Amino acid sequence: MATGSFREQLLSLMERQFPAELERDFARCACVAAILKGRGLEDLEIGYIHRAQMPLNNWSGQIAFPGGKREENDVSDLATALRETHEEIGLQLRETELIGRLDDLQARRQGQMLDFFIRPFIFYVERDFEIRLQTEEVADFFWVPLRELLDPARQTHFVLDRDGARLKLPAVQIKEGPPLWGLTYMMTQNLLTLLKP
Repeated sequence: MATGSFREQLLSLMERQFPAELERDFARCACVAAILKGRGLEDLEIGYIHRAQMPLNNWSGQIAFPGGKREENDVSDLATALRETHEEIGLQLRETELIGRLDDLQARRQGQMLDFFIRPFIFYVERDFEIRLQTEEVADFFWVPLRELLDPARQTHFVLDRDGARLKLPAVQIKEGPPLWGLTYMMTQNLLTLLKP
């Protein structure tokens, strides 16, 4: 399948989505970029970051999509996703590479709900680009093939200790180190649902 026609296929899949919106419920938001590349579903890959270890950061050391909180100077939520992606991994995404959005999700920390929401944007990138990490915040950027995210052998659990209880949360082991779990796992599952033909 030619790359151009695959972009059209992705756009067609995204048209089935009517993203849930939480902006009426929360005054603050963070925006993230789910970045796709590949010539077809059989070799599609999704980009993730491994957040650097930072003692005061709620999501320190976790697997995530590039992104961050909206700032006053951002003219839109999309502008936040573009700015944060450029700051964190050095990639200047283009608005023309935007192909869709996923459901908004209420932010949470260690299972506790927070008073802002996450808005995920989906981009499809067909060009080559160089990654330049903001190493204070990001330890790594890497691609995960769609087939690995769907591989039953990679499905696992993340055990979260909260208030004396041990919670087993669904997760995916995508590389050595921490698994993909939590909000980014939920966003990834929403994306995988969209990508099913």
